[in-house]
Amino acid sequence: MAILLWIGLPVISAGGAALLVCFMMRCRIEECVARERSALAELQSALVAQRDMLESAIFDARAEAKRAAFDEFLNDFHVEQRRFVRKSRMFFASKQTLVLRERILFRNLPLSNWVEQTITLDETVGAPYADHSLTIEATLGS
Repeated sequence: MAILLWIGLPVISAGGAALLVCFMMRCRIEECVARERSALAELQSALVAQRDMLESAIFDARAEAKRAAFDEFLNDFHVEQRRFVRKSRMFFASKQTLVLRERILFRNLPLSNWVEQTITLDETVGAPYADHSLTIEATLGS
């Protein structure tokens, strides 16, 4: 029995030591796994933040590109204007009007007809040759 005790005691102590080492290694592995999980969670949160930042940057870039394209499109539209003074004389009346003509163009293609606005500048009723200081009788007599 003493021999069995001498053979069994080291086996039991070796088994106990193996169980102790097994528990210690399991604790170390769990600690390493916990560290890796925390590092992975940190990286995932950084990636999510970076993805959100990139999505907002892409959205802003698209909006800026659309805005630039729309501004370029609108710059192709322009209004052509013409202004001149029209003088009309009928018998004893003379009239001066300012004529404003406008039309809308896309690049060089007209999109509308001429729109004309007239503003009366001067309207006089009197002798047509009053500026030469001649009267009607004097012009008829000569």
